[in-house]
Amino acid sequence: MYKYATSIGVDVGQTMIRSAVIRYGGEVLADLALRHDPVKDSDELISHIISAVSKTREEAYRLKVNPLCVGIAARGFVDYKKGIILGPDQGVKGWENIRLSKIVNAETGLPAFIDNDAKLMAIAEHHNGAAKNYDNIVFVTLRSGIGGAIIIDGKLYRGYDNAGGEIGQMSLDVLGQFSDKGIRGSFEYFASSAALIRNYLAISGQINENGDTKIGKLRARDVFELSYRGDKPARKAVADNANYVGAGLANLISIFAPDIIILGGGMAMAKDAYLDMIRESAYSNSLGFCRKNVKIIRAKLGFHASLQGAGIFALTRLDGKYI
Repeated sequence: MYKYATSIGVDVGQTMIRSAVIRYGGEVLADLALRHDPVKDSDELISHIISAVSKTREEAYRLKVNPLCVGIAARGFVDYKKGIILGPDQGVKGWENIRLSKIVNAETGLPAFIDNDAKLMAIAEHHNGAAKNYDNIVFVTLRSGIGGAIIIDGKLYRGYDNAGGEIGQMSLDVLGQFSDKGIRGSFEYFASSAALIRNYLAISGQINENGDTKIGKLRARDVFELSYRGDKPARKAVADNANYVGAGLANLISIFAPDIIILGGGMAMAKDAYLDMIRESAYSNSLGFCRKNVKIIRAKLGFHASLQGAGIFALTRLDGKYI
């Protein structure tokens, strides 16, 4: 692939489509964030994706570059070889069995390639971010849900039908509550941002016997900010969350003995004390021989990771290769 070739990377969100012009190798030449109201169905979401590609293409022309293809990062299960959204994690009605590559190609004239967002974030971090120069990598996204990806000997592990890497669905307590995915006591149920908020509300007495809360919408960021100011329920909730995150990572350390674990997503941007608690939990609950060299650090690329990964993936596929 010509080293100056460019693509359009797209990250699909429920209320925002991020897009960027990506140089081969991952350099971001320009990026856009296009907000929209929550969509009613898959057709509306697809129209926002097409609009984002068109606007990004216009920006590319102003930069005097000509994108050769489109890479799209989407949540949930994806048939990356055929370019089909299998769904359903986007939270949008009808977002299943969508031949998105074919649709985007028909609307824009550009070849389009799709993959799971966490896998593409891992690819970007491996190429240009915190995992560069490492061969055995576990990537974990800490957000409202927990996603992830695994790279073994420098190659993305996909598992059967590209379904591998669902780190958030490992069970930490087989007698625990069912998650919305139907799994008892999952890592996601205990360690996601939703879990942090739920635990804080319970500790602070802001959930009544009917499960209703006494306050309006609360974000994980708010709980962290309260903990920084010394709020005891918030500090307890953050500590509990770090212990659960660490417990999940400990399982991954003992199973994979990776060189490095990269933590992405909004929660990973919390202050160092949170990361230190995660490390303590992970190291103390994993086998010494497996953990002796593993590093646990934050992702480096932020929201650009999915865009860079999508762009790199698309240009690689256009070159007739797979990642």
